[in-house]
Amino acid sequence: MTELSKNSIVSLVGGGSATIIKELGRGGQGIVYLVEVCGEKKALKWYLNAPDDKFYRNLERNIVSGAPSDAFLWPEFLTEKQQGSYGYIMKLRPQNYYEFGNFLLAKVSFKSFTAMLSAAMKICNGFMMLHRFGYSYQDLNDGNFFIDPQTGDVLICDNDNVMPQGEKSGIMGKARYMAPEIVAGGIPDKYSDRFSLSVILFMLFYANHPFEGAKVVACPCMTESFEKKFYGSEALFIYNPNDKSNLPVRGIHQNVIKRWPVFPKLLRDTFIDEFSQEKLKNPSQRMIEQNWEKIISVIRDSLVVCNHCKEETFVTISNTKDKCMNCNKEVDLSKRLVMLNRSLPLTNKTPIYIDNDNTPDGIVTVDNNGFLLIKNVSTETWTVETPSGKVKTVAPQEILPVKEGLKITFRVHAAPHKAEIKFMSNN
Repeated sequence: MTELSKNSIVSLVGGGSATIIKELGRGGQGIVYLVEVCGEKKALKWYLNAPDDKFYRNLERNIVSGAPSDAFLWPEFLTEKQQGSYGYIMKLRPQNYYEFGNFLLAKVSFKSFTAMLSAAMKICNGFMMLHRFGYSYQDLNDGNFFIDPQTGDVLICDNDNVMPQGEKSGIMGKARYMAPEIVAGGIPDKYSDRFSLSVILFMLFYANHPFEGAKVVACPCMTESFEKKFYGSEALFIYNPNDKSNLPVRGIHQNVIKRWPVFPKLLRDTFIDEFSQEKLKNPSQRMIEQNWEKIISVIRDSLVVCNHCKEETFVTISNTKDKCMNCNKEVDLSKRLVMLNRSLPLTNKTPIYIDNDNTPDGIVTVDNNGFLLIKNVSTETWTVETPSGKVKTVAPQEILPVKEGLKITFRVHAAPHKAEIKFMSNN
């Protein structure tokens, strides 16, 4: 084991150096230090026990290739081997980002359902890009995420275990997050990543582990053999419709008991399917990240702001009116923005997302007379065609009235998205 002292200098591959300022934290694999590189504050992960040359070369390749997306606190510089070990440099975590575990322990809470859905979308997009780059993450768990509770932005850390698909880093993963086939001794890959992703998403939404119900509570002591059973050979989803023997226990699993009925049925059905015995045993059938993004987008479309209590509420999109889950008053859902197979209810203060990023393109507002408007909060100019054929433009920060028959062309990342405002009958 080797530790670094304050003001010591660490040489970097390709030239340059990092100066140790102080220790930020430590774990089983190594110590994270605050360092200065070329006048800029960075983080250095320094291994207490240096991994082998294959691990070192893989880190070097990943640094040259660059991060798959801005979701990753990706290795930026590799240190020379020195003082019996080595490490890598990455960006610092901003102060307004908190470890995922703090959300699970209710030490930190999301500001809104919108922020929670944004976090889920960012995580899915990050792993979609990772797999498109030909990587597998291999060690996906609750310690890999820093989240901004206000916006839902996510930073994915501990990326040193990322390997090309089919190769093994030597890190099997963390108990409770490994796919059943990895618990049984298999090699981590993108399919096991997808299992771990589903576990993380479930815990993000419901703050409970998907396999920890009555069976785990009845376990006298969580030994390695019981872990292999509960998370491997006999893994059973707590809401498996065909086997009720592992249901959540009242007084212990209060989070999931309370939240399970709150989110739309689509989300419940998706998790029931993803944690079915068929998909537990057939990794290639697990949902790809793009499909998770579609599910989250549909869930987000069903989230509106109640015009009575001003709180967020999930609604049934097929209805023209629904009850607010907070104040139980009726919410008018008759005014819609319709595009392709999407129908977005328009209520005051509800953001409008045209694509799958986490930046709203529009937001619904009202004028002094209570008439609904849509404000362009994007950086692109919209084109609007009236029912009489007149064409107008709506520049950023300008508004358009919510009038039936208006046809809008949104431009998102230079691509056109056509939509129409429609009023649905309340009969």
